Amino acid sequence: MEKWRLAGYTISAIATTLLAVALWIGNALIAFSVLIGTIGAILLYSEWLKSRGEVLSDERTLRIEEAASRRTLQVLVLTVAFLVVTLAFLSEKKPYLRSAYYLATGLMVLVAALKLSLRHYYERVM
Repeated sequence: MEKWRLAGYTISAIATTLLAVALWIGNALIAFSVLIGTIGAILLYSEWLKSRGEVLSDERTLRIEEAASRRTLQVLVLTVAFLVVTLAFLSEKKPYLRSAYYLATGLMVLVAALKLSLRHYYERVM
């Protein structure tokens, strides 16, 4: 494994550990600070790699990422759809699940709207 990839994995591992600790102690300020710091560290690390001339992505990696993203979205939509149906039936018997049903339904509508709007956008620009 190339050393520059190991550094990227290290950033992710440290961020995950710090985020887990922040959530465990229940401090939202630390959790958001870790997220913002991680975004900054990844951006700086990416720029450093580019300045060294490392090839981060080529046509093959872009196609792999597109396929992985497409499959992830398909699995997410199916999972949320099953969750909505399950919560629809469960919330009839257990009213305290009604808010979870509304949340899952809203998430499903949001994902569908986002997908349609992004598809429309990319049809125009590509």
